[in-house]
Amino acid sequence: MKKTVFAVLLMATGVATPAMLAAAPQEEAKTESSKEIVLNSFKDNWMISLEGGADFSLGRFDSNASFGKRIAPVFGLNVEKWFSPIIGLRLGADYYGIKGAALWGNGLSGEMLDNTYYKQSYGLIVPGLDVMGDLASLFCGYRERVYSPILYVGMSVPVGISGEGDIPSWANMGMRGGLLNRFRLSDAWAINLDLRFDVLETTVSNEGNHGKAFSALVGVTYKFKDRGWKSPEIPVVAPVAGKYSDAEGDALVAQLRDANRKIANLEQQLAECKNRPAEKVVEEPAPVVTVYYNINSSELQSKDRVVLRAVAKAIKANEGKKYVITGYADSETGTAAFNAKLRKARAERVYDALVSYGVNPDQLEQKTSDAKLDRFGSYILDRAATISPAE
Repeated sequence: MKKTVFAVLLMATGVATPAMLAAAPQEEAKTESSKEIVLNSFKDNWMISLEGGADFSLGRFDSNASFGKRIAPVFGLNVEKWFSPIIGLRLGADYYGIKGAALWGNGLSGEMLDNTYYKQSYGLIVPGLDVMGDLASLFCGYRERVYSPILYVGMSVPVGISGEGDIPSWANMGMRGGLLNRFRLSDAWAINLDLRFDVLETTVSNEGNHGKAFSALVGVTYKFKDRGWKSPEIPVVAPVAGKYSDAEGDALVAQLRDANRKIANLEQQLAECKNRPAEKVVEEPAPVVTVYYNINSSELQSKDRVVLRAVAKAIKANEGKKYVITGYADSETGTAAFNAKLRKARAERVYDALVSYGVNPDQLEQKTSDAKLDRFGSYILDRAATISPAE
């Protein structure tokens, strides 16, 4: 069973890796959201859970106690990090109350049951680390669901902290696995039903056999920002006909002949222009630096701040010059009102960074532009802010 669970989780890691898709260069680029999933950064998709419930002891002699005397409370606090919609890790600590029957061993209350066995009761603090796999995302693809079944398996370190008799205070080893049933309430909140089975090392109960317990816990989960998963935009290429009709072929031949005549005419004009003096071309001044942003974002990245520190040093060395910071946004995504705010925010982020690096605010001017920054037709490069010398 353990090998099967590990195999499923390892397979999930491979499925989560996005495929590389390329578009044919001769076609006009159109985009749509990919069904593949991009792995987010390490700071994304963290969550914390608090849960509580009851455990049922299944140790070697516990069947000699009545059903009610084998139930004890269990509580847990866990932190989760999801590396993809399919696989994640959970680190936390639980409190287990263990109740049952014993012939000898730890946690004996001194109370003898009717069948010559002793009542047993002790408490454990159990730190643990689990590998988690979302079965719905693995087999049905990622999307926001009301219910997600999450299979997990992990290791734990039970430590005895209370009970009658000789309770060991050293760390023991344990293994556990279970099914976490997660029900989505909102983007940030979810409730859980955690069904778990633990196997504890012999030294926990000291009865010549591994301690075992089944637990059922109900809890709540809070998801920190950023919570979702992003799908990349991929080019969509219209199918290209692989064969021309005779009429289309004749038309292409005619176009080729016409193109040859134009080429000959251009070659003649080029020969006539060789003796003419070269004209001076006034190039439009290029910006000092361009800072590019992610879609719908105005947050500076670490690499941009390194560049802006160098730019700030150059500006401070030219106290007599003024510079214009211009914010841009691509017109292919978002509403006009949203893009206007985004342009302003992008310019403000660069302005604030330069001022924080010691640039005199009197040397800086902010503005926005709804023009296309990129000259090559790629609207993605319009998600930027530029720094240029003032005219």
